[in-house]
Amino acid sequence: MPEYLTRRSGFVLVLSVALSLAAGASASARHSTQSAVTLSIATPGPLKPGGVALIAVSSSQDLTALTGNLAGRPVRFWPGASAREWNGLAGVNLDAVPGSIALTIEGTTTTGASATAKASLVVERYRYETRRIQVDPKMVNPPESELARIKQETQAMAYAFAILTPERLWRGAFEAPVPGVANSAFGRLTITNGKPTGRHQGADFRATTGTPVHAPNGGRVVLAQDLYFAGNTVIIDHGLGVFSLLAHLSRIDVQPGTVLSRGDVVGQSGATGRVTGPHLHWAVRFGEMTVDPLSLMSAVAHLHDEDTPHRAH
Repeated sequence: MPEYLTRRSGFVLVLSVALSLAAGASASARHSTQSAVTLSIATPGPLKPGGVALIAVSSSQDLTALTGNLAGRPVRFWPGASAREWNGLAGVNLDAVPGSIALTIEGTTTTGASATAKASLVVERYRYETRRIQVDPKMVNPPESELARIKQETQAMAYAFAILTPERLWRGAFEAPVPGVANSAFGRLTITNGKPTGRHQGADFRATTGTPVHAPNGGRVVLAQDLYFAGNTVIIDHGLGVFSLLAHLSRIDVQPGTVLSRGDVVGQSGATGRVTGPHLHWAVRFGEMTVDPLSLMSAVAHLHDEDTPHRAH
């Protein structure tokens, strides 16, 4: 599996912060005092490197926009049941060091006032296992005749992952693309043909050739083609910078631009590309960062959404 394609116990951190009212045209706005707003941040526990947290924000006033920043990376929010309830997804890098990561949230109220809150997420120390695999030597050291192709495919994937759809195209829980449990964990150091080839940046599922592969959630196909390392591959844009990559398919049944709902069939599993046998590789990207698909599934497992899409802020 190409390494460049790149669970936890529970706690809830609740803190109160000050909502600073920005200076407005009226005297009352200019002389307003700070009022308390409750910020509730819930995660399934300290995050492993590559983990995902659902950030829930409650405001004492209606908000028209909410943005976040975690360790220099954007956290994109969407409104929930009301303009005072917002959710966002935050992920941490696979190479994140143990400790606290600063989270800053900024919102704008319907009156034009600004709200700022600061908190932190905790990354736990975790030692990933090592796996050793043997593959066709040309999948470790590609022949010179394939280098131009590989470069073009790398650029095509980078272009796909750089897309920022300002709408959330997914709803509710993410589901595994095929039945069963993952048999190759995210983050494992992979030794391929005796050489380190990076950490496994996805989840692998046993799936015999021809098993239907389903969209983990709603979205739009942005890439569907045969890649040198990943084989037949489909990339789904779920919106707000969230992507799924489904690799090693024996057949692709969608094309770029296809709009998907959770559970729609995108193709069949197989053993194309750099593999040791038939299986389905599922990777999740938050923009340029790869996160653990199983952690994403856990983070949003109990998220209940209405059907009407919201535009991101």
